[in-house]
Amino acid sequence: MRTNPLGSFVAADTPLSRIDARVKLLLLLVFTVGVFACQAAWAIVVWFALLALAMRAARVEWRSLVRAVRPVTVILLFTLLANALVLDGHGDIAIAGPLGISTAGAIRGACAVLRIVLLAGFACAVSASTTPPEISDACVRLLRPLGAVGVPVADIGLVLSLALRFIPIVAEEYGRIQMAQRSRGVRFDEGGLFERVRVWASVLTPLVVGLFRRADSLAESMASRCYADGSSIEIPARGFCRSDWALLIAGIVVTCSMVLTGIMGW
Repeated sequence: MRTNPLGSFVAADTPLSRIDARVKLLLLLVFTVGVFACQAAWAIVVWFALLALAMRAARVEWRSLVRAVRPVTVILLFTLLANALVLDGHGDIAIAGPLGISTAGAIRGACAVLRIVLLAGFACAVSASTTPPEISDACVRLLRPLGAVGVPVADIGLVLSLALRFIPIVAEEYGRIQMAQRSRGVRFDEGGLFERVRVWASVLTPLVVGLFRRADSLAESMASRCYADGSSIEIPARGFCRSDWALLIAGIVVTCSMVLTGIMGW
């Protein structure tokens, strides 16, 4: 199976793809809260075990998660260093002068990085097993009660659907432009700071221009089809089956148990 960027649907009949999209979105929300609420190191190990089960159920390879996390590697590294480095001379490991490394800070930073990786992994499993129309339709159905207070739920669903559709398009366009620049002899890992900025501008500039062109083309297509505010096409609704209820209840119970266990200090 080829790797897919975050937001790409993998057309395959998998156990996770047969679960209702609303259940997957609710569990993604519950897991997000649980990942940040559980502070113990053992909890992170359990979360990675759950992530392994989710990715196996979605038949997503781990290298897809690596590709999803790669664009934010700098942010992850900064998060780790910001927690690990100390400048007051009280670091557990001295580097130079007052600069040192705090063991507790390094552990705290590593846990923060792992939490971000966990969220990216669960999002990758959901996006790989759910089509963009299913995700947007599930969001519309979950947010429908807010329509009573004037929230444009249908428009939110449309924007979300377009955003999810554009994620793999942006990744594809970025790869194509970068390969074209490499074929012209451009080196992205050489030169000083300003030279690298200039080189990356040769990729980002046509990428942004191309996205604006696609957006204009999409707007013209919607206008020609007489799209109006609030108009949308809904996927026929179906009730939750036993597997949907079982997975939703199990996910909530496991998350609540882990959070309560951490609060009680067990």
